[in-house]
Formats: sequence, C-alpha cells, structure tokens
Amino acid sequence: MNSLKPLQLAGLILGSLLAVYLVFSHLQYFSNLSFLGALLLLEVIVAALWKYSQRFFVLLMLAFLWAGMNVPLQNAWTSARWAVLSVGALVGCLSWMKSSRGSFKSFHLLAVFCVAAAFVSATISPYPQMALFKALSLCLLFLYCLSGARLAVLGREDRFFLGLLMGCEIAVYATAVCYFAFGLSVWGNPNSLGAAMSIGVFPVLIWGWLIGDSKAQRARRAVSLLLCAYLIFFSMARAGIISMALVTLVLFLCLHQYRLLVKVVGLVVLLVAVTGMFAPGTLNRLLGNTKDSLLYKGHKEEGVLGSRQTPWENTMTSIEEHPWFGTGYGTSPTRDDPGLQYGRFASSAETVREHGSSYMTIAEWVGLLGVTPFLALICLASSNVWRVCAWMKQTSHARHYSVPLAMVVLAGLAHANLEDWLFAVGAYPCVYFWVFAFLLADLVPRATETFPASVLVRRPRSLPEFRAAIANR
Repeated sequence: MNSLKPLQLAGLILGSLLAVYLVFSHLQYFSNLSFLGALLLLEVIVAALWKYSQRFFVLLMLAFLWAGMNVPLQNAWTSARWAVLSVGALVGCLSWMKSSRGSFKSFHLLAVFCVAAAFVSATISPYPQMALFKALSLCLLFLYCLSGARLAVLGREDRFFLGLLMGCEIAVYATAVCYFAFGLSVWGNPNSLGAAMSIGVFPVLIWGWLIGDSKAQRARRAVSLLLCAYLIFFSMARAGIISMALVTLVLFLCLHQYRLLVKVVGLVVLLVAVTGMFAPGTLNRLLGNTKDSLLYKGHKEEGVLGSRQTPWENTMTSIEEHPWFGTGYGTSPTRDDPGLQYGRFASSAETVREHGSSYMTIAEWVGLLGVTPFLALICLASSNVWRVCAWMKQTSHARHYSVPLAMVVLAGLAHANLEDWLFAVGAYPCVYFWVFAFLLADLVPRATETFPASVLVRRPRSLPEFRAAIANR
C-alpha cells in the first residue's frame, strides 16, 4: 500500500500540470460566454454527483423550474435541463444496480411499455426526428424515476420530506412576494401559477399542517397553507382550484375530520357573509368577475367549458385521422407547413398545439393502440392513491410518507383533465408528478399494517437528539 503513494503523488502532479497546460493553451475560450456557461454547468453537475442521493433531485427540479419560469437565464436552462436529466438518469441507473433499496414492480414494467409505445409512434410521425427526441426524454425521465429518485428518498424519507416541506413553505412566501410586492409574474401565465401551487405545494403543505408536532409548527404551516390557497384562487385557474378542493375533501373525509371540514366551509361562508354585509357592491362585483374569469374564461356564449371546446374538437379530428399509432409522441401537426427549419429538435407552433386535456393529448400522440400502456399506468397510479386513502380511513391518521405522495398524484390526475402537461417531459409539473408517482409505488402501505416501517418519526426536540438521529441514519 505504501509503495503506491509516490505513484499517486506523481499522478496528481502530472494531472495538475496537464490541466494548467490545457487552460493556458485554450485561454481564448474563456472569453466565450457559452463556453463559460457550459463549464459552470459541468461544475454544478459534478458537485451534485458528489452526493448524488442528497443533491441531485434538488438540482433536477431547479433546472426544470428555472427553464419554465420567467426569471433571468431562463433560455440557458432550456437546454441545460436535458443535460442534467441525462446525467441523472445514467448515474442513477448505475448506482441503482449496486444498491438494494427496492425491487422492480409492475408499475415499472408498465413504464417500460409506455416508452416502447412512444418510440413506435415516433417512427410514423411527420416529424420523426423531433418525436424520437421527445420519446427519448420520456425514457430518461422514467429511468431517473426508477433509479435516481428512489435513491434520493428510500432509506432517508425523514430528511427528504422535512426538506420538501421547508422548500414548499419557501416557495409560497417567495411567490407571494414576487406577485404582491413587486408585481412579477414569475410563474408565467395564471394556469402555470395554479398548477405549481395546487400540484407541487398545496398537497404537501396540508399534510405537513395535519402532522405538525407543536402548536407553533402547525400555526406556521397554517399561514403558508392559507397563503398557498389564496395564490391558487388568485390565479383563477379552474384546474388548480378543483385539484385543491379535491385534495382537501379526500384528506378530511379519509381522516374522519368532519368537524374540521365543516369549520373550513363555515369560515369561507362567514368571510363571504361579512363582506356582503359591509360592502355588498364590492361583493357583487367580485362574484361577477370571478364567475366570468373562473367559469367562462372569456367564452360566456359558448358555456362553462367553451375555452376547451375548440381544442377538444381539433384533437378528436386528429385522432380520427390517425386512429391506431397517432401523430407521433410529442408532436401534433397543424395544417400549416412548418418548413425545413422546424420539426427537428424543438417544438414550435407548427408542430404542437393546445389539446385541453392531457388524456386526449396522449391519445392523439400515440394512437388507440399505443395509449393502452399509458392508461394502464394511470390506472395503477390511481389504484395506489386509492390504497393510501383506504389505509388512512382505516387508521385515521396521516403520519405516513405515502400520504403526501398520494395527494400530489391525486391532484395531478385531476388537474390533467383540463391541462396538457402530464406527458410533456419539458414541463416541470410532469417531472415532479412522475417522480412522486414512482415513489408512491414503493411506499404505499399494506392494508394489514397499522403502523408501517416508513411511518413518520417525530422530529427530535433538542439539538443533541437531532444530531444523534441524523448520525444513526
């Protein structure tokens, strides 16, 4: 062993000299912003890989969030996110092969069939190159969910979910400051704000509020929860409001919190009544604006779902024209000629259009034959949510890590009825949803278990106890 130390030292010296030589012989590249950006991205990825299970999930979500928000350097992360996802999927698979934190389940097998169906549909697409890249992005996402995401959570659930709760609270306050203090629409359009808050934040916060250990902790989480609910109403996004109401109703009913549900409804009614008593004109104007913005979306003459009628009709027409294998995964050609510059690597207005529902979107993309594994995967995810709800109804408590996962999946499945993001891998709700859906397949409790092994452990109250608990994990 001692004889190797001089060789290691010599190798270190030679490597350092080589690095210095490469730097000084290519100094001209360091004045190129693109090169410096790529070098910085490489350093960030290497730093995240150094502690893969603790850091990489955070980097992946930040990359996709940054690319989808109205913030500086958004365009840079539009391409960089795919590099992060590719590295995460590759390293995750290699690391998972060496670990024994979970098995290959039927949920994962269906995901493989979905990827195969996406590649088959891409071969008959009018834009095969772009469709193949879209199918490859789905493959990378599912590979990461199958390996890297499980490494980030399984075996370290306490730290992951405590960090997730803290991240959701920070996201709510930061969003409120940007929208109400500075007037910055950082999430883009109102539907994006509603999706981010109702799918990514609200289900986690309401679970954290229910399982709070102390009055101060519950009060702090209640404030962020109410602020999150207000942001969802502020967005006037129907899908977001429906998802929030569904998660609240399911949680309270499964936990037998009937009095709490009545108190919440009563508080809303009381606020409306007080407003009507002291400012009836303001209330009437507010209700009228809410009705027009929330129900009709500027299509009052066409009915409640008038804004979705045209996209649904166009999608049904496309399905009738390409019934069996669809138009190609990730592509929805319009009648316009895109020209040679489109349809290769990136989406455009000529190759992608609005569908009004994620389920109709995937039916058009892969056809009636290819949609079968996707529907089976959605049904199995819904079954996992049902099993968690049945377990909550049996035990009457929410102190299990499967509960926030199930509520996020429930909110996402409901939200996807009116939005197109569920299988659009470039969208951050898609990445977030499928990570949680894959994790739910591992953590769903058995009906016979009263307190499974992954039940939430109380957070130690003193600093020495906290350090001891972390050291023992």
